[in-house]
Amino acid sequence: MNKLLDKVMVAHGSPSRWNDHQVVRAAALIAGDLCGNGVSGTTRQITVYPHLARALVEPSGSLSCRSDLVANRLSIIREDGTVISEIEDVRTMPMNYDPKARTDKVFGAFLACCTVRTLLTTPFLLAMKGVEVNELVPWNEDGDRWRVLRAEFPPGFDTAARVHDFFFGGDFLLRRHDYHVDGDTGITITELVSDYVDNHGIRMPSKLRGYRRCSDLNPDLARVLISIDISTLEFSAT
Repeated sequence: MNKLLDKVMVAHGSPSRWNDHQVVRAAALIAGDLCGNGVSGTTRQITVYPHLARALVEPSGSLSCRSDLVANRLSIIREDGTVISEIEDVRTMPMNYDPKARTDKVFGAFLACCTVRTLLTTPFLLAMKGVEVNELVPWNEDGDRWRVLRAEFPPGFDTAARVHDFFFGGDFLLRRHDYHVDGDTGITITELVSDYVDNHGIRMPSKLRGYRRCSDLNPDLARVLISIDISTLEFSAT
């Protein structure tokens, strides 16, 4: 395993502690141009099953619906269990972003699920079978040296992109996450994370802000594409 990844996982709580937990539950506000999805001011209930590559976000699209992403399959389901939209393989879904138009609700639901799943499982998902990890040149952030891991995910585990870059500070905690959204969006997103909390020995950020990445590799802070503010977080064995 990559030596930097070993240090990063220890800083976030260690693989042994992580493997003791099967479910992550959180309450959060999710907003921004890409993930607002019509319910930006509503606290959403998030459930992530990290070892099953599954994430649920409720509500999603409307107050009476939830989204459920399992590996590559996305479902949007009403409270009564009626499936109103289902995509067997999200890699076939159009991924388009127009800053002048409202984001498609299904695309927004997919991005919300991907974002919370990645946020609440990094860095441990980088040790998942089939993920290829390599260290890149360090990034200088206002005089701080952030080390960077590039991860390429296998086809069976779909995120908004196959290739992701993760930036870690001197304490080996995640600071930044970059990815180019697959499809026709033509957009690379930089997510900045902060406000770490400790739950059962696992350390995770409770705040995320996502921006378009500029050509100089810095984020355009003028427009928030994704924002997540977690108010409660709980890791459990069941």
